[in-house]
Amino acid sequence: MAPNTPSASSILQTISPLPLFLGKSDDASRKKDPKFKRYAANIDKALSTFDEVKEWADFISFLGKLLRALQSHTSTQIPYASVVSNRLAQALLPTLPSGVHQKALEVYGYIFDVLGREELSRELSIWIPGLLPLMSYASINVKPHLIHILESYILPMPPVSLHPILRPLLLALLPGIDDETSESFASTLTLIDNFRTNIKDDRYFWQCFFLVILSSEDRRLGAVIYAMRRLPALNAVPNDKTKEELIESLTDDITSVFLPEPGLIVRALAQGLQDEQILVQRGFLELLVRNVQLQSGVLQILVAPHDLTLLLMAASSVVLRRDMSLNRRLWIWLLGPEPSADHPIATPALSRSEYFSKFAVTPLVSGLLELINSTSKNPVIRAKPYRIALSLMDRWEVGGAITPDILVPVIRSVRRYQSEAASDAHYQEVLKSASTFFDGVEASSIWSDAYRLAIVEHDYELLLFIVTTFNVTEEEMVVVHVPLILVTIFILRDQGAVTDVDTWFQLATELLERIPSRALLPTAKSELSVLDIDEVSKKISLFYQRSSDDPATPPFLPATISWLLLTLTADLVTKTMNNLSADAGNICIMAVSLLSKIPAETTWRNESLVHALLGLKPDAHVPFKVIYGATRLLGVVIERNGMVRSEIDISIRNFTEIHWSYLSMPTGKFHVESVTSLWDLQSKCKDHKIEAAISNLVAEARTNTSAGYAFINLWAHSVDYANFEAILTRPLLLMLDSLEDKYSPLRSVSLAWLEMLGATSTTNRLYGILVSRILKLPFLRRQEYSFGEDDDLELFLYYLKTLTNILDMGPPSLVASLGTDMISVDASRSNLLQHIGLEDGDPSYRGFFIRVILRTLKYDIPPHSSQQLRDSLSKVLRGALQLLGIILTDHADKLKEPELAVEQALTSRLSSNLHQDDIYTQTLILDVLFRTLTLNYGEGTADNSHIHEDSVIKLRDTMEGRLSVDGNTMRSPSSSLIQCVIDGLSADENQPVMDSWVKFLMDCLPFFADVLFQILIPVVECFCSQISKTFEELKNVYSSRATIIAYGSESALFALMHGLEHLMSAAHKKLLDEESKSINPKNPSEPGFFGTVISGVFSVESPQAQSTAANNRLTVLLCFQDCIKICHSIWLWGEEIAKGVANEPDSASNESFLYISSRMKYRARRILERLYMAETLESLETLIDLHRVTPIFKLLHVLDGSRPKLTLPYILNAIYSRINPYILDVASRSSLTTDLTDYQLVEFLVDYINSLENDAIEEIWSDCMIFVRDVYANIGLYRHVLPGFLVFMSIIGSKVDSTNFGEQRRMRKELADVFMKLLNSSATSRQTAQATGLPSLESSSTSISILEKERNGDVDGSQTPSAVSISSPIYQSTPGQTLQKQMSFQQLPNLAAQAETSSSKPKFSQEELCRALARVIPNLQKVLLESDRVLVASVTITTSVVQPTMKTKSFPASANSGILEVLYQISRVPGAQKAWKSVVSDGFYDSRFFTVSEPLRTRWRDIIRQWLLNDKERMPELIGRVSAHSSNANVLFGWSDQESEMRRLNLRRITFAYMCGDRDQFLQNYRETLEKLSELLNSSVADSVRSDSFLLLRAILLRTSPVNLPPFFTFIYTELANVFARLTNDDPNSLKPANLIGVYAACKLLDAILVLGSEEFQLHLWLFIKDTLEAAFPNDEPTPLPLIDRLSLLLGVPTDSKTEMDFPSFPIDEYSKRKPILTGPKLKDVADLKNFFSHLSLSSYERLYSLSVPDVAVLEDEVYRDIFA
Repeated sequence: MAPNTPSASSILQTISPLPLFLGKSDDASRKKDPKFKRYAANIDKALSTFDEVKEWADFISFLGKLLRALQSHTSTQIPYASVVSNRLAQALLPTLPSGVHQKALEVYGYIFDVLGREELSRELSIWIPGLLPLMSYASINVKPHLIHILESYILPMPPVSLHPILRPLLLALLPGIDDETSESFASTLTLIDNFRTNIKDDRYFWQCFFLVILSSEDRRLGAVIYAMRRLPALNAVPNDKTKEELIESLTDDITSVFLPEPGLIVRALAQGLQDEQILVQRGFLELLVRNVQLQSGVLQILVAPHDLTLLLMAASSVVLRRDMSLNRRLWIWLLGPEPSADHPIATPALSRSEYFSKFAVTPLVSGLLELINSTSKNPVIRAKPYRIALSLMDRWEVGGAITPDILVPVIRSVRRYQSEAASDAHYQEVLKSASTFFDGVEASSIWSDAYRLAIVEHDYELLLFIVTTFNVTEEEMVVVHVPLILVTIFILRDQGAVTDVDTWFQLATELLERIPSRALLPTAKSELSVLDIDEVSKKISLFYQRSSDDPATPPFLPATISWLLLTLTADLVTKTMNNLSADAGNICIMAVSLLSKIPAETTWRNESLVHALLGLKPDAHVPFKVIYGATRLLGVVIERNGMVRSEIDISIRNFTEIHWSYLSMPTGKFHVESVTSLWDLQSKCKDHKIEAAISNLVAEARTNTSAGYAFINLWAHSVDYANFEAILTRPLLLMLDSLEDKYSPLRSVSLAWLEMLGATSTTNRLYGILVSRILKLPFLRRQEYSFGEDDDLELFLYYLKTLTNILDMGPPSLVASLGTDMISVDASRSNLLQHIGLEDGDPSYRGFFIRVILRTLKYDIPPHSSQQLRDSLSKVLRGALQLLGIILTDHADKLKEPELAVEQALTSRLSSNLHQDDIYTQTLILDVLFRTLTLNYGEGTADNSHIHEDSVIKLRDTMEGRLSVDGNTMRSPSSSLIQCVIDGLSADENQPVMDSWVKFLMDCLPFFADVLFQILIPVVECFCSQISKTFEELKNVYSSRATIIAYGSESALFALMHGLEHLMSAAHKKLLDEESKSINPKNPSEPGFFGTVISGVFSVESPQAQSTAANNRLTVLLCFQDCIKICHSIWLWGEEIAKGVANEPDSASNESFLYISSRMKYRARRILERLYMAETLESLETLIDLHRVTPIFKLLHVLDGSRPKLTLPYILNAIYSRINPYILDVASRSSLTTDLTDYQLVEFLVDYINSLENDAIEEIWSDCMIFVRDVYANIGLYRHVLPGFLVFMSIIGSKVDSTNFGEQRRMRKELADVFMKLLNSSATSRQTAQATGLPSLESSSTSISILEKERNGDVDGSQTPSAVSISSPIYQSTPGQTLQKQMSFQQLPNLAAQAETSSSKPKFSQEELCRALARVIPNLQKVLLESDRVLVASVTITTSVVQPTMKTKSFPASANSGILEVLYQISRVPGAQKAWKSVVSDGFYDSRFFTVSEPLRTRWRDIIRQWLLNDKERMPELIGRVSAHSSNANVLFGWSDQESEMRRLNLRRITFAYMCGDRDQFLQNYRETLEKLSELLNSSVADSVRSDSFLLLRAILLRTSPVNLPPFFTFIYTELANVFARLTNDDPNSLKPANLIGVYAACKLLDAILVLGSEEFQLHLWLFIKDTLEAAFPNDEPTPLPLIDRLSLLLGVPTDSKTEMDFPSFPIDEYSKRKPILTGPKLKDVADLKNFFSHLSLSSYERLYSLSVPDVAVLEDEVYRDIFA
């Protein structure tokens, strides 16, 4: 302490009087008086009988003895005053009957008589606390006695003594007047008035009165009754003066209400208005109406604007109650009182609406806006202002005044909350309230604000939100306002006031969609013919700026609105189209929609629009969005007669050419949209203009392949139209003409299209067009078989040649489709066919063409015909015969001598041409090269254009047959050809002809039969890399705005995928053929027993043959893996597209994007299905490997057809192959080519079973049971993965439990038996993972026994002739050897040996077991069924897994999160308490328990909570462990350190148990706890024990409802007062650090009580702090100081105070949080408490004034921190 700081004694002398709180206040002379000693002994003896009090009758007996003891001597001093006061307070508890209360009051009366007024004033802090709570629960016959005591002994005290207890007295007396009909009402009201008079300070009285309203809900009813009778009326206070003038002009009785802080009365009224009881709310509203009207100068001038807003919002919130009595009073207060005898009008010059607008609207709107702009995420808080505003709108005076100011903020708030809400349900709740408010607002108000948003703020996003979110479909809205707003935003767009074009377009579209046809009329009736934008804007502005009283006449007629919209839209289309703006197409579509809404608008022409449409020319590079929208608009304009014929011809030609350019793009982007646009235009034209334009384009581009690709795309998307011939006929014939020119690039495209056509079902469309054209020939209609000079034979010949070229150059499937496709015959065609004799016979196209050819062969010419006719007939006949030969003749070429020189030259030329621009030459080279290869190496077909899969297989079989017959090795193509093919496939320039390269390779596969496995890996790698690259290109083009990428990417991708599928299929078939030959070699020996035995002996393959076969299989499987991975990536991308997860494509090509993605996904799935069927196990392992990155369950269910019966055996075989391969035959084992471990496979098995439906378990039950039986039979092999198997079985048990199949008890019992055995093996295993991975003795012996069984051929119970000896190379491979792609074929051993090392694998770790058990335990009941088994399993887990960790030296660190999770799950198992109770008890009672790390405390709380819930005796046992007396006889003067520590631990255990429980869970243990604490603290306890006792009290406060806390408060304030009183008697600056811990704990307890703000304890706050306005505005006169302020002075720190209130204003929608001042586990010295003592009173007042709420979470965290400190 500083030298100039006064001493403690000098400070005490300056404080007069001081409330003393020491139990022994006798002076020295009295202590020496024998009579007084005997008097004190009698009282002590009487007090000692309190320990025998058990029932209420014992209380009366005790009080009688105490009274007699007090009467045994006459003295002004009461010995043991604090103890007597404490016992009397306990006798006044609410649980005791009124007789006890009367007896206690009798003793109080005697004591007060003995003490006298002066001594009672000094000891007021001792005696008055016990009396204060009684009035709130006193019976009728007790209240008069209490009132008498207060009137007789407390009321006469001097004001300086009454000053500190005025607020507690009000808290005590106000419950006595909450019932105006009670007998004690008048006397209690008089007593309050008398206290008010005696205190001689009305200002102080009213401030205490308002603080009572703020802090105590139970006292508000009595408070409002008293205020209604005694509060001065503030209505007449003028509101036209300054603040200083107003205060000077008012009387003292009025100024006493609001000075020194007017905000206090406002907060008191606001809290009363927000009370939960409707009666209290009604009373406070009535108080406002009578005494505190809105026009009062107190509210309008003296009160801060934020406080007035707070009051108005509190009053307005009562409308949420929907109570008429409340609403009626609220309207009177807000609108001013109606004239009556009770409420004369104070402002007769103002109407009610003017009254509200002048005095209330500004603060009310401010409060609503503050609520609306809240940042809270609570949906109730966010919706509150909307509900209030909706209810306020019941009165037009209020609603009409506030709606214009809050409507737009409400909408903005809802929109903001859409992104802030924690869930969609929260947002929908808020939106529902906002929508209800929105629907209650008049349409004119809504759209006036909308007009202002558009004109002033240009906030189109908010307008769009309004239109799309709220109900704007009312008749007035859609007929009047929506069209006007649409006209307005069109004008704004025309004026350049729009920056966000996309949002503007969305808004315009939404508005247009909501305009009904009835709101528009034909433009012919329009009153306007010339557009004047300024005049139109002015009329609309005047319409929305009119007053509410003016008539709502629309500024324009419906026909005028139609004309305005069409004119503005046309101008906007013209402007954007001329500039080729990005949104021009959207505007065109909008114009189409607008025209469709105007009824009877048959003729409409706009010159500027027509010129704009004509200005779209092919050379302008028109964006697709623009041409797409313009095409739709063009069709509507043509339909509405808006163009003349010449304009139509020009526009159709231009538009068709533009769409044709987009159709020629190879990416597939915009194809669907372009075709749709053309057909839409065709439906409007209804002629052949589009067909003519397309035909012209095809004819002009005979040397350009783009026209061919454009036609292919047009055909692909047009054949499904019913009138497809209207556009396709003439372009089709021109396209097919290119087949004649062998050097035309268009020919390659046509051939590719024919290939595609053969794979689809649209060939009938092709033949149908030719049939239609042929049937139109006139000579076929004649009955005679004769040609004339007028017959167009050249045209007929053209059709024959066209069909010949199709069949000759197209795929064989076209020829086959002639016989399968049926000719389409309608009524007219049937009559025609019947007329010309072509109806009978084969109804297919084959039959028709044959009949036409046969009929043609019958034709002749008349005699003397011209030579030209003769030549024409000859050509027709040759053409018909050629066509007939193609239809009827098979293809067969003879084998010729090889010509190697030609092959080499072609190969060299092909290689040199790879990177040149002339890529289409390659197709010709490939064509010739294949013919050469066919001649050199095999007997192929006549033309490689007819080669397909069947013919290739036939060619391969032919070559193999020649090999077997000749016995010579046939030559294979050179390696340079293979490299050339790989280079060709890899070249990016070759993508347009990729299908030709792929087809060439597929056709040549039979030539590479001998070296197929050697070339397979590089070829497959080439395919996969090119597929991946092309796939990425396609993804990029659809996720960006680009329109052109590498040419032909889409077709190249499908060609590569097709080639990869074909290649893998051929390789796998060859592999199977070779393996079947090696297993079943041709043997000429006779069948029979000895023949079989001999063949089995001598058929063993050499190691070299085995190695070659293994190499081949490895090659194929590695390629399978690559194929599966790339196809999986494509399928996964397609799946993401379907879910909408992938990148959003260009909106203009959305349909094309979906079309392509679905095709790619389907193609990838088809390849995966084939690979999966071919090698299921290996494919499955590859997919499982991919599962580590991306879940594959959906794909797996697709591949197996959602039939787990097909998939599960392969998963199990994969596990067998790695752990116990000898149980499988060689063909069923995995090749182990993946990096999967047995752990990962078991984990996948668990996930897979978990993904299945419950009903699927019945299908796989037998497989699962066989598997688990094998696991148990070979448990040594499976020991390292047993935790995973436990989870697997638990999932099966839980799934089967919910099915009818699970009702079979026998099979469920088998599952339970095996599960129990595996659980025992897992739980009792003591071995952990070792870094070396060496096998244990048990596992080694198990492996040896299995090897012995296999050596004897008895692994599976049967003899196997192919047993493997121990000296076989299978046991000579390196342990742990894994197979990689880089492994050479010669290094490949028998991979089954790798599985042998599974017995050497390390055992599972404790963490793995705990994770598994945590998943298993919740399903124990479903798996084991019987409760006894569940208990046994729980005991096994507890004793083997959990218990050892509780008994180690490293506890509690040894009980990690996994162990605790297992223990917690066991604690939740019904009926398993015996298994875990003792374990939890051992851990909890361990002295090291409170050193648990912070991350584990939460789980420990859950466990202890279960422990307490399952055994009601745990808490009494914990309380009983705390002893108040030392058990050590050697400790004479106190407790030993060891016993103190033991008591501290027990107290902390009780504290932790209370914190683990629910609120009021241990209500029945409160009395026992209180008695134990009282006994403990009344003995000579150490400060550390006292500290933990206060910690326990903090826990009880947090876990107890306020209604159950009164029994503790007497004990709490007594103990706290003892601690602080002892500190004041000594010099607190000399306090030792050892004694500081108890003081610090007491301070934290008091701090927690103040934070919680308990109403009952407020009766005792005056003992410790200043609980009135003096905390902020200290009184100049000396007053008794509470203990904390007294300590602050003793420490040399003056208490803090404020001369002006500058508390922060918190938002209305959410209150600030009251947080404790003291945090942390301990202090260094008493100086750290100086700030606490000096600020506690002011801080408490600030908390109350700011209407803050307790932060319980912080208090709980602080308790936990102190427990584990």
